[in-house]
Amino acid sequence: MKVVLVAPNSKAHTITPPLGLGYLAASLRLHGHEPVIVDLAKQRLDGDRGAEAVLAHRPDLIGVGILSTAYLPARALIEAIKARRPETPLVAGGPHITALPDDALKNLGVELGVVGEGEIVFPELVDRLAAGQPVDGNVPSVCRQARGEVTCSQRSEFIRDLDSLPFPAWDLIDPRTYPDLPHQLLHKKFPVAPVMTSRGCPFDCNFCASTTLWGRGWRTRSPGNVVDEIELLVRDFQVKEIHFEDDNFTLKKSHAATVCEEIIRRRLDIVWCTPNGVRVDSLDEEMVSLMRRSGCYGLAFGIESGSQKVLDINNKKLDLAKVAAKVEMVKRHGIETHGFFIVGLPGETVETIKETMEFARRVPFDRANFALLAPLPGSDIFQEYLRRLDGKEIDYSSFNYFTPFPMGELDAATLNRWQRRLVFSFYGRPRQLWTLARHLRPAQVKEVAKALIHYST
Repeated sequence: MKVVLVAPNSKAHTITPPLGLGYLAASLRLHGHEPVIVDLAKQRLDGDRGAEAVLAHRPDLIGVGILSTAYLPARALIEAIKARRPETPLVAGGPHITALPDDALKNLGVELGVVGEGEIVFPELVDRLAAGQPVDGNVPSVCRQARGEVTCSQRSEFIRDLDSLPFPAWDLIDPRTYPDLPHQLLHKKFPVAPVMTSRGCPFDCNFCASTTLWGRGWRTRSPGNVVDEIELLVRDFQVKEIHFEDDNFTLKKSHAATVCEEIIRRRLDIVWCTPNGVRVDSLDEEMVSLMRRSGCYGLAFGIESGSQKVLDINNKKLDLAKVAAKVEMVKRHGIETHGFFIVGLPGETVETIKETMEFARRVPFDRANFALLAPLPGSDIFQEYLRRLDGKEIDYSSFNYFTPFPMGELDAATLNRWQRRLVFSFYGRPRQLWTLARHLRPAQVKEVAKALIHYST
């Protein structure tokens, strides 16, 4: 069966190979199917033009992976596809479907959805469709819509042995074909490839949807398996930089350390960073030294707030008193530091925002992000957001990190104003501005300018 897997376009400033679709494509190949990946974000195609790009491959089945931040482009794409080829089966999956299967399938007008990890479930579903068999409740992790009613089968268990999965179908998401706009935009070498060494997170911050998507457990690939994939990327795709996209790459010191040791042992000529962040309190001198020797040049940290009170309210188990010393230690090893902050978390006040501003300036971060709170489906905060909506329709056009969702005493205008102040207070200093400017490549200037416009409007 020819299966076209689609990554919808979005307004994101970064464009990276869609790892999830790469894993699905590789799994489909094991079942004898012919996968194609159409990355409409890379092509910057929406609606009708996106549908034409998908249907040009003459699919027997279409799978659309949907992030909540790309929900509206995905809906427009699905409408355009169904208007042209209503007879072609279409299956939706991804984080948005996993978090909100009932709402999503009804509003998207899609008959089938896959929730959770799809590498085992989705090929089995395709097998059934190819054989003309019904997709019933015996197929786990599948939601079906009929006559406006959505029923979901029991969700399958999380995949315990991640080494059992094939590597992503990198030939279908060749890093060399992607624009110079990787996660967090800035990097040292090109091509860049994202790699995940683990899934899941044992923490339960109320603004994060990770536990809904991956569970509360933490599962790892073996270090040898991880570095086998990196070696393949270097050899076959000339990749020079790796972005570890785990939620918790350093959660278990022995795991991260062995990955680093294996990179060194194989003498792989790469650099790497963690644009998705690591816990700053998981690091020590020995670990950071090893990271540096294996090619690490940048570590990002999810700090979220400079107010301990706000962190505690939002179940972010982090002791701010220990952060500065850890960041200073990382910098002593010649590794750049990047702090992530969220503006507008429950408990936020003007005074706590001022604490964040002072903290971000005092701790020696090279770069920092100040995102407005987005109530991601699957998070505890999203449930609170739904309660406050009181039955009103969700406004997905504002699901980004620049549109405020007031969750406390601060209104939207105040949140926007303080986000701007935080950005310009941090980057208004010569060292931070120079650090940002010296990493910029010509292809990235436009996207950085667009991001600054978002911050300033």
